Amino acid sequence: MSLALVAAACGNASSSPGKANKQNDGKNATVDQPGVTKDTISVGGVASITNALNAPYGDIFKGVKAYFAMVNSTGGIYGRKLEVVTPRDDGMVNNLKEVQGMLSEDNVFAAVGLATIFNFNGAAALSTAGIPSFGWNLNEEWTGKSNLFGNSGALCLGCDGVELPWMAKQLHKTTIGVLAYNVADSKACAEGVRKSFDKFKTAQVGFYTDSLTFGTPDFSVEVGKMKQAGVDFITTCMDTNGVLAIAKEARKQNLDAIQYVPNGYDQSFMKVNGQFFEGSIVRVPFVPFETRPVPAGVAEYLKWMKQQRVTPNEYTTYGWINAAMLLEGLKGAGPNFTQKKVVDALNKLKNDTAGGLLDGIDWTTQHVEKRTPEACAAFVKVVNSKFVPAFVPKGKPFLCFKRDQGVNVPPTYK
Repeated sequence: MSLALVAAACGNASSSPGKANKQNDGKNATVDQPGVTKDTISVGGVASITNALNAPYGDIFKGVKAYFAMVNSTGGIYGRKLEVVTPRDDGMVNNLKEVQGMLSEDNVFAAVGLATIFNFNGAAALSTAGIPSFGWNLNEEWTGKSNLFGNSGALCLGCDGVELPWMAKQLHKTTIGVLAYNVADSKACAEGVRKSFDKFKTAQVGFYTDSLTFGTPDFSVEVGKMKQAGVDFITTCMDTNGVLAIAKEARKQNLDAIQYVPNGYDQSFMKVNGQFFEGSIVRVPFVPFETRPVPAGVAEYLKWMKQQRVTPNEYTTYGWINAAMLLEGLKGAGPNFTQKKVVDALNKLKNDTAGGLLDGIDWTTQHVEKRTPEACAAFVKVVNSKFVPAFVPKGKPFLCFKRDQGVNVPPTYK
């Protein structure tokens, strides 16, 4: 409840549309593939556009379209414009049906813009079809499928990690409260948090529940128990509505605790509700917009968001990243591209930064390995209802930890 353009043999990449245009000398190549004409390459996607959270999951398509607008402004790729023809809505519960409909009815070359709140049941169908697929990999169904590419590599929600125990130590927090819904991904996430503190022992878990009902409006009992246990650091595996309700109840009961929010990088939300999250830490899976100096990849993204009159947010960023990865694959595949060639080209990349927005994914291993030796992420702190970079020196957005070295080894920075 989670842009580099290169030839297939290269590691790092650049998202400059000017560079993409250099490959338009292949525009006369005949390509017999779904969704491809002599003028266009059509893609579709499936997201939880209609959802009970009122969260803008559909904005992922705005990010895709903005990136396509940038590429198309210089002639597209191989003389073809990129276009989104079918942004489908799974309504939170019809993911498999909508993915199957896209595959059988929509005549698309790739799935670009996949963002589902609950289990990603359409992942297996996309894998079987072999279609290049790009999205926000919130769910473990992404793992083990060689044609699915997300903003991070393989997920292991129930595994331990060093980041949170390290963070608690830096913040001098001693007692952790862990809350999750009674759904599979949320429960697995909470179990991973508990394992992390059991292993690294920088703080104790004073309160734990993974039996909350999705949409629960009242956390008075849970907050009361956390206060009694002396909790000073709350971490959840929940949506922003849930963490806001917890924050408000904590204020009401005078619980002096900050939150760690793994999915809350939303400037508009924090502008309105930041008073309840002062000092809290938010995880950001890509380079935060607040990084200074502004990296070139972020500047390009923000420029095209403004040009397309789109408000930048987490969802549009994933769409931009997804579109950039498709372009990477097309460039690596060459003018006579096929769906398989695009997938194969991407799976040769060892340091996919999506044009400088990601810390670098090794796609040669990340479909098959549960965990990488190193874990990297960006973090921001809520200060006066705004985000500021946390724990990093100026200009270095990512903290990176060696998983087997524990909390006493300082992280490195990217």
